[in-house]
Amino acid sequence: MAVCAFCGKEMDGASSCIESHIRIGATAYTPLPYKRKKETVFTRGEPLIRCPECNILPGGFHHVGCVFELCPKCGEKWVYCKCSGLKVRIDASTGKKCNIIPFKK
Repeated sequence: MAVCAFCGKEMDGASSCIESHIRIGATAYTPLPYKRKKETVFTRGEPLIRCPECNILPGGFHHVGCVFELCPKCGEKWVYCKCSGLKVRIDASTGKKCNIIPFKK
C-alpha cells in the first residue's frame, strides 16, 4: 500500500489526486485528467478502468510520479517530454503554496 507524497491519499483506492498547477517557465498549467485512449464500439459500456500506474479513475488527476501523466504544455508523457517545471499545490485553508514537487530532466 502506497501513500501519495503530494496529496496524502492511499493510492490503491483514491479516485484522484488533488487538483494542482504545473508551473513551466512563467506559465501555470492545469494538469490533464486521466482518460482512456479512445472509446470504441467494443469498449463502450465497459466498467471504468483505473490508471495502471497510480490507480486513479478516469477524469481524476494522476498522483505525483505517475508515468502516464501527460505534460499540459506539449501533451507528451511528462517523464519523457523536454518540458520541466514544478507541480504546486495551494493549501486551501491558508492560501500558501505547499508540497512543491520538481519535475526536472
